[in-house]
Amino acid sequence: MSKRLAGAFAALAMACGAAAPALAGQAATIEARTAPGGVVVTWRLAEPTTRVAFFSRSVIRDLWAVTTPGLTLKDGAVEGEAPFDRFEIRIAPDAAEVDRIYMGLSQAGAGHVLYGPGLELQGMNAELTARPVAGEAAVPTAGAVKGYVYLGPQEAVMRREGAAVVTSPSAPPALTVLLRDGFFAAQKFYGARLDHVLPTEPTLIISTDSPGPTSYRGDVTDTGVIWLRFHGDMWASPPPDVAVPLGTFVWHEAFHLWNGHGVETKDGETAPWLHEGGAEYGALVAAVSTGVVDEGQARGALTKRLRACRDMLNDDDYDPARLRQGPAIYDCGVVVQWLADLETRQASGGARDVFDLWKAMLDAGRGGEGYGVADFRALLGPDSAVAILVEGPGAARWAGVDARLEALGVTLANQPDARDYRRAALHHVAGQHCNGDMGFYENMDGLQLATEDRCGVLSGDPKIAAIEEVDPMAEGEAMFRAVQARCAVSQPVRYKTREGRVIEAACRTPLTAPQVQAVTVAPPLATRAI
Repeated sequence: MSKRLAGAFAALAMACGAAAPALAGQAATIEARTAPGGVVVTWRLAEPTTRVAFFSRSVIRDLWAVTTPGLTLKDGAVEGEAPFDRFEIRIAPDAAEVDRIYMGLSQAGAGHVLYGPGLELQGMNAELTARPVAGEAAVPTAGAVKGYVYLGPQEAVMRREGAAVVTSPSAPPALTVLLRDGFFAAQKFYGARLDHVLPTEPTLIISTDSPGPTSYRGDVTDTGVIWLRFHGDMWASPPPDVAVPLGTFVWHEAFHLWNGHGVETKDGETAPWLHEGGAEYGALVAAVSTGVVDEGQARGALTKRLRACRDMLNDDDYDPARLRQGPAIYDCGVVVQWLADLETRQASGGARDVFDLWKAMLDAGRGGEGYGVADFRALLGPDSAVAILVEGPGAARWAGVDARLEALGVTLANQPDARDYRRAALHHVAGQHCNGDMGFYENMDGLQLATEDRCGVLSGDPKIAAIEEVDPMAEGEAMFRAVQARCAVSQPVRYKTREGRVIEAACRTPLTAPQVQAVTVAPPLATRAI
């Protein structure tokens, strides 16, 4: 496990902007306006009632305060002893992000981003109107209840070629330019390759005002708004290991405007790896094709995805539950798309690629019941490597995938890095002591084992300064070699904690070098120019 750069792309895999089921004769109008410290929202109901409940539970409402006398907000509902047909809530920006939960209100420079579906009431249709005051803008101006809406300074909004970008003065200029230019380029690239005009004005909001703890995060709603937010002070000079993820970040979210909104994702909950993997791989191909990242960086990104997917699925028989949450959605989702893309290009002599697959699937989905895994699989050959990945016996999975990759022009080589060596040594020794899973945290201040009370002498989540007198964070391979030498003669491995305590953990079996495949040669990802 690693806490470093725990950002996630489109980490919210749930449906955006789902409409509340309407009851006959029931309706509500909602108005939002800027107020000191946040936004004030007013609801007006068609008929008096003593209780109304909010439709969505996947919204943070910790800092919502009812200002209408005699009414309270509790357990997601507004209640009063006397009937009411109007109420008002003052909403402050949320103090922290929560995984798979939407913030009700968030800061974007001097403006705010309000999550419209969080305002919907059970059993009622609703219309949300954002009321800007002088000098303010509201984006979008229609259908705001379906997703994010920006309410803030007009000067922060720029428009170009049918798209809008909202920027924050606090965001470093280089970050703003990278994301803004990528967003505009994505509209042109995807619009041409997928040959579909979006029904709403696409809008990008950029802010470094996120409350965290996630380093960076993004999602898209049915209003056509992409909301990218960053936390911390690293973004003026991002670390090298986020260069490719940052370069493709906005491209990923922009792809969702085509593959996740305006068309039903039939398997969005049961197989999110299809639409998320499609967006992540599509973003990588688009970024390479437009010069945002180069082919070498793309091979590095594919190597990371292939390794992570291999770690998740291992040699076990396929379990769909493993690909329903967490990083595996993206890791294995990208591998699936890469295999499909390579096969399509090879079979067509380079005339077709992954975007042609998505165009065919989305065109059919918009005219019918949406798209899902069966529709995607129907576009592939009967002997596709995708079937080997998700259907074949686990014991033969990776040999089959590796063989197919080789036939498709990919060369893999065993190239473990320092972290691979570190992980191999840690897990090898812990496996001889732990009753259950063992993990570790690669924190900025050093290594900490995540052993709780399951691992004998290694229990207690110790913070480790050295293993066999070697710093495991600074010299992962050297630490591996030292542990390997001790295990070869069945000698205990010595861990030194930051407090100076020495833990001797028995090692009775030889430690073998990790087998970690890297993509060293692959057909270019760059696709035909638009």
